[in-house]
Amino acid sequence: MRRFSLHAVRYLVLWMLLRCGRELVAAVPPGQSRNHGWYDYTAYTDCRGQPEPALYNGGILRFGNSDDPTGYRTTETGVFSPAFVVYNLNKTTMYTFSSWVKLEGASSALITARLAPDNAGARCIGTVLARNDCWAFLKGGFVLDWPTQTSVIFFQNADKTPMKITVASGSLQQFTSDQWSMHQKDTIRKRRKRMATIHVADQQGGRVVGASVSVRQTAKDFPFGSAIASTILGNQAYQKWFVDRFNAAVFEDELKWYSTEPMSGQLRFDVPDQMLAFVRSHRVMVRGHNIFWENQDATPSWVKGLSPDDLRAAVNGRIQNLMTRYRGEFAHWDVNNEMLHYNFYEQRLGANASVEFFSVAQDADPLATLFMNEFNVIETCDDVSSTVDTYVAKLKDLRAGGAVLEGIGLEGHFLKPNIPLMRAVLDKLATLGLPIWFTEIDISNRYDAQTQAVYLEQVLREAYSHPAVTGVMLWTALHPNGCYQMCLTDWNLNNLPVGDVVDRLLQEWQTGQAAGPTDAHGAYSFSGFLGEYIVSVTYANSTSQATFSLSPGDETRHINIQI
Repeated sequence: MRRFSLHAVRYLVLWMLLRCGRELVAAVPPGQSRNHGWYDYTAYTDCRGQPEPALYNGGILRFGNSDDPTGYRTTETGVFSPAFVVYNLNKTTMYTFSSWVKLEGASSALITARLAPDNAGARCIGTVLARNDCWAFLKGGFVLDWPTQTSVIFFQNADKTPMKITVASGSLQQFTSDQWSMHQKDTIRKRRKRMATIHVADQQGGRVVGASVSVRQTAKDFPFGSAIASTILGNQAYQKWFVDRFNAAVFEDELKWYSTEPMSGQLRFDVPDQMLAFVRSHRVMVRGHNIFWENQDATPSWVKGLSPDDLRAAVNGRIQNLMTRYRGEFAHWDVNNEMLHYNFYEQRLGANASVEFFSVAQDADPLATLFMNEFNVIETCDDVSSTVDTYVAKLKDLRAGGAVLEGIGLEGHFLKPNIPLMRAVLDKLATLGLPIWFTEIDISNRYDAQTQAVYLEQVLREAYSHPAVTGVMLWTALHPNGCYQMCLTDWNLNNLPVGDVVDRLLQEWQTGQAAGPTDAHGAYSFSGFLGEYIVSVTYANSTSQATFSLSPGDETRHINIQI
């Protein structure tokens, strides 16, 4: 058998596509941007009879089909896998890609869109569960580490078996780093902040002009927190460090079944009881993690050998023991952790095991929001077990089976983040209308400390600025010997580079001291982050104070103060 290099194979594919006369070709002259810098959050998770129009009118790909005399050309694409050949892609530019996909022949398959830039290997830039009876929407994206002359975007069955694939409404849109950042800031302004006006009047209702107004934020609306472990108990310095920064927490291991019942009937809740007392005393909301974990390696050893009947009794006892004790204490529960990757319980108790877990948990604590929780949904599109459409399909199946499932949990254990892909996945998940939480964010320790900090800032800015995200948790519980992958500080609470990033962002995402005089209408206006506030007004020798909240809303919040 004759073997060819990757370089030779790529250009052989290009030559074949061109020979077929069915290739979509687009070019972007270096240094030129073909957009107005505004991102389109539109996404679909339902299969449709006809494809919708291309986002951005096709973006870069549209110009390949124009009569523009500068030389853009397009022809239809080919053979079994459609492909787009794109020239002159830029380093560090954010590219968002989308298309509608339909199969011919096979009833359904996981289809991957892949980018092959110049002589580098192909990378995944998006996935979709496609069918032969309707059109499915693929949305993804990428960033290049170096400029390329010729890149190929092609589609293939995830398991590499031959399959005829049809695509429509392809779009490739580019954004500079400044445009991407501008859009993040604008979304934060619209979704994380609100305008407020303080009206100051005297006892007779007359406007008070020139009164001194000072506003201070006392609590944040957006939950931003970290995992903690038993190491925080009795450590007053660590406790103070934590509550000075975070308004949300999750217990790293202390609620997991292997911790609370290491042997059958041997219940140990003393440690989580103490940890719960700590967060409760500081008004910190806390997530429950987790009731079950489908990973056999994370299952108590005494559970692994149980018969189906004994296992069913054990899991029912687990739910009752845990959730009766903590009824109303935890805002969320991750009910059956990582069920897209593992199936310990479903393999032994049947395909409806997870539905039963959710139902029993809902009955035990009806006020808690019940979550799916999974890794590699947001981090990459190379994991075929946990693509965004696989997550959506599992969630819909559980809800169709009767599960009261109201939250989307994304772990966020990142290697090098692909930010345009991250946003595209969030866009698709947002179509479900459920709260989306990042539940375990960290950056792999294969990177040095400074690189971890750069990547963490990218991830946090994207998570905080997406309108569908309602909470962020870091997986940074501190131990004397370090953390799971990433520590914010050393054991003496001295900041590491990622800790500096977190502190700087927390400062950026809160309202600083807002102060000034009332105007000719007796009013003082400011833009503040959502949360709780105290306002102090001084005029002549009189001072008046009041508290108020800035909750989500498009209208200006009006607060009346009498002095």
